[in-house]
Amino acid sequence: MSFERTQGGYWGETGWAAGDERDAAARAAYEALLRVSLKLPTGDRFDDFADTVKARAKQHYNYTFSDGEEVNFFIGAFYDGVYLLGMALNETLTEGGDIRDGRNITRRMWGRDFHGITGHVRIDSLGDRDADYAILDLDPVTGKFEVVAFYHGLNGSYKPVAGKAIHWPGGRRGPPPDTPRCGFLGNDPMCQGGIMRNFCLCFEVNNNVLSGQARIDAELNNTAWRVRPEEVLVEVGTGLGASPALHSINEVLKLSLGWSARGSNGATSGVNTPSLNLATFTVGLYKGNRVAVKKIHRKKLDLNKKLLWEIKQARNVSHENTARFIGACVDCPLVFVLTEYCPKGSLKDVLANEELQLDWNFRTSLVHDIVQGMCYLHAGLGAHGKLRSSNCLIDGRFVLKISDYGLNTLCTPTDLIKDDTYYYKLLWTAPELVTGSVYPGAIASLKGDVYSFGIILEEIVLRAGPFHHYTSTMCNKDIVLRVCARESPPFRPAVCVSEVGAAGGGGNAAAELLELAARCWAEAPDDRPTFDAINVNYIKGYCDNLMDDLLRRMEQYANNLETLVEEKTEQLSLEKRRSEELLYQVLPRPVAQQLMAGEMVQPESFECVTVYFSDIVGFTELCAASTPIQVVDLLNDLYSTFDRIIGFYDVYKVETIGDAYMVVSGLPERNGDLHAREICLMALAVVEAVRVGVHSGPVCAGVVGVKMPHYCLFGDTVNTASRMESTGQPLRIHLSENTRALLNQWGTFVVERRGEVELKGRGRMLTHWLLQCSEPEARLLAQSPQPPPQYPILFPSLPQPPIALQVPYLVVEPPTLAA
Repeated sequence: MSFERTQGGYWGETGWAAGDERDAAARAAYEALLRVSLKLPTGDRFDDFADTVKARAKQHYNYTFSDGEEVNFFIGAFYDGVYLLGMALNETLTEGGDIRDGRNITRRMWGRDFHGITGHVRIDSLGDRDADYAILDLDPVTGKFEVVAFYHGLNGSYKPVAGKAIHWPGGRRGPPPDTPRCGFLGNDPMCQGGIMRNFCLCFEVNNNVLSGQARIDAELNNTAWRVRPEEVLVEVGTGLGASPALHSINEVLKLSLGWSARGSNGATSGVNTPSLNLATFTVGLYKGNRVAVKKIHRKKLDLNKKLLWEIKQARNVSHENTARFIGACVDCPLVFVLTEYCPKGSLKDVLANEELQLDWNFRTSLVHDIVQGMCYLHAGLGAHGKLRSSNCLIDGRFVLKISDYGLNTLCTPTDLIKDDTYYYKLLWTAPELVTGSVYPGAIASLKGDVYSFGIILEEIVLRAGPFHHYTSTMCNKDIVLRVCARESPPFRPAVCVSEVGAAGGGGNAAAELLELAARCWAEAPDDRPTFDAINVNYIKGYCDNLMDDLLRRMEQYANNLETLVEEKTEQLSLEKRRSEELLYQVLPRPVAQQLMAGEMVQPESFECVTVYFSDIVGFTELCAASTPIQVVDLLNDLYSTFDRIIGFYDVYKVETIGDAYMVVSGLPERNGDLHAREICLMALAVVEAVRVGVHSGPVCAGVVGVKMPHYCLFGDTVNTASRMESTGQPLRIHLSENTRALLNQWGTFVVERRGEVELKGRGRMLTHWLLQCSEPEARLLAQSPQPPPQYPILFPSLPQPPIALQVPYLVVEPPTLAA
């Protein structure tokens, strides 16, 4: 903040800071001062820019902004100046020009406008910026300068701040006279030589006035807006199946005239369409940019001062909700206007597109944009006169822009045909303007634009054309005649509640818009509100920017989606863990991990493992005397218990086939010689109901199959273990000599020699009975101190008396079976 030193005090930008007995005199002097300063930019864009400046000041220059210290406005202006120079340099390089040609680059910067850090930047044809200014006045109560009005350089308008007024010195209620009573030098102009002084002063004032007039004349004579026909390109089809080619509008006009002259007997100079005419083209290319082309039927056109003034005003129009005027061609009979291209079409097209869903946020955003654009036009340019839904365009960001404003001298056609299209355009015209209007829009008024806005509101609510309720039974001319007939009540669009519901169920929003429409199409113009009043009183809370609203809703949706994704991810992780656990129950964990990683599981040989086989004694007779459900229940309960038991040992369950139960230890992870001990401890825990055979030796293991892959063991050891089980006895564990030799190293197993036994395919082998060990019960009880569960009697209907079969943590009562 800067301060000026005064006699006995300091005067800052915000007010009086300190002083002594002479403060009162100094303060009284400052009450006669009006400060004019550049209007400070506002908005998120400048705030983000200021934050970046502060960060770079700290990073590169070790300077920290103090609390309350703002980034100087001129920093943003310097940024916009460099940006403007960059655009001129880029265009020069693109066109192959010399960047050392200063005159060329300077010409490219003149007559340009863009949205910069400091707001809308408009450089006029003389290289000056049309800046916005703030007028500040000293409030005698607070002693601070406050903004009381703004001057907008783009349209030369003065707009006071609501609720603020200038405190004129001496208690005046208005500004002082343009010329002081005693002259600017303090002398009476008629005495004491004041005549000469006043003459000199008047000469200076007149000279300033003439200079201003010369500047206006220079702007009127500036022809930068003129467009040559060959500069505008449009797409023209060159025949069946051919891609459209670009031609200048001048060429199109010649080709169309050539077709008319040849008729149907000759060629068409390469353009194979008899309907070719300039009116069919609404979009073109001008200097590499897409533009909207509006053809005007004029036989004669004079470039008088009135037309030049209208063009100057149209060039000065610059607002987010107005379509920018680019240029015009005035070479009769080829007259057309180029304006900003809006890719989404007109409001009429959007409302008629049934595939486009228009929620009420979208509709109120459109209403908001119309009101903002009309407030801007009424404050500077004046009445529009041709406000219709077809003149409200939608750009790529779904922002509505009002077009076809001004240029009444240029856009009024020479020929007037009062056909149905003529009366259709009059549906938006206020009744007091219809009778005196030669052409729709030729006579305009501010309150007439408000009437047109009311008709557009009906279109937005119903998504239908104007006077939708009557168009099916009345022609456009009859509707216009009834509107102008001053009936009582006045003839206006009729909207019933059911139609509003069918249009989308807007509820309160639809009712509010229809109430506003009724006020806007009031019969007496004075009963209609102004657009400023509509902006203040009626559209508060409306969606002012559709894209911002969409971004807010997308952000909210993204936040909700993140939460939903987290929940789904957690569910997916849980299901993945369940799937992995299920796979680990089907395949060994290392093998399953290799398969999930997409790796090929290679077969592996193991030097020595111990294989366990068991089956239920008398299972065939049991199945014959039981129902299938009973057999399944028996096997499920028994083997589920076995599965829980083997979890306490370093073993791997290979498979169950019928009543056969196969377990191995020593693979897929080797455990030295512990495999024999682990298998035998497990066998002692489950032997109460089965016949068991155990053998130790080498095997080969691998995964077989792609669908339902199976981990299989191969080798003579597996066959020998199976033969040991089949040649064993009920409730006993049959061991091979290899397994017994491995058990000797622990000294805790009691083994009884059985002798040599004939094994199919193996001949006679020495075998043994495993009787007991001091370890298995202790291990099971240590793992779970809970008492063993009690299972019900499985087959109470069988005639044999049951016997109790004890398995650790299991009590099963099957029938007595023969050996």
